[in-house]
Amino acid sequence: MAADLHLVDYGFWVNGVTRESGLPLSSVALDQTAPEIPKLSFLPLMQRRRLSSLGKIALSTLYPLFKQYAPAGDLDAAVVFASRWGDIALTVRSLEELSTEKSLSPTAFSTSVHNGIGGLFSLFTGFQGHVTSLAAAENTISAALTEAQALLSEFSLVFVCLYDDRTPEVFKPYHEKAQPPFAVSLVLTSDSSVTGAKGAWVRLTPGCAVDHSETLTDFLRFVDGEAPAFATRQATWRWRPTH
Repeated sequence: MAADLHLVDYGFWVNGVTRESGLPLSSVALDQTAPEIPKLSFLPLMQRRRLSSLGKIALSTLYPLFKQYAPAGDLDAAVVFASRWGDIALTVRSLEELSTEKSLSPTAFSTSVHNGIGGLFSLFTGFQGHVTSLAAAENTISAALTEAQALLSEFSLVFVCLYDDRTPEVFKPYHEKAQPPFAVSLVLTSDSSVTGAKGAWVRLTPGCAVDHSETLTDFLRFVDGEAPAFATRQATWRWRPTH
């Protein structure tokens, strides 16, 4: 039987709003404004320059949590990067350069691949443990949680970084709902005795799931404890108090 997920900690950046702002996740506006990108003052300048805007957003939520809970690059931890579109802005830019027969930037290409941000994270932190990058279309959030649940049979902690950028105009016909750039990072364990571990996220069987696509708003309300469940086409995750 798969272990329950216990949320130890989390961080988020959604449309320029962070957890440090003190606002509940459900109050974050999901409009299409252009917020200021995180500065990442904790990274050296040369490392910051290698990151795209989306990479900065993702690492602004993951890096501090990783340094707090796995300060020595603990190999008894795993990291899951999950994004439906990846660094789509860089991909579109590269395709436009190719279509006009311009030379393709090797740096832009190397960081536009789906595991580009995960690779830079490993390089910057010196982490040589398990790192996974995945995409599952509209089911990406649920797939990331399922991956974390499986990894917790081998590792004591799993870090999950969910992120996506604003959808470029050319791809909007294939994206049901527009959303702002965002990143949500989670620290998960299967051990309820870990300091800070909150109530468990229990995965119900697919037969218990409702038939609708997962949304960022639904997930944010679930993480913040405002919603008792997060339902997707694949499964339903439900809060269960530890005590």
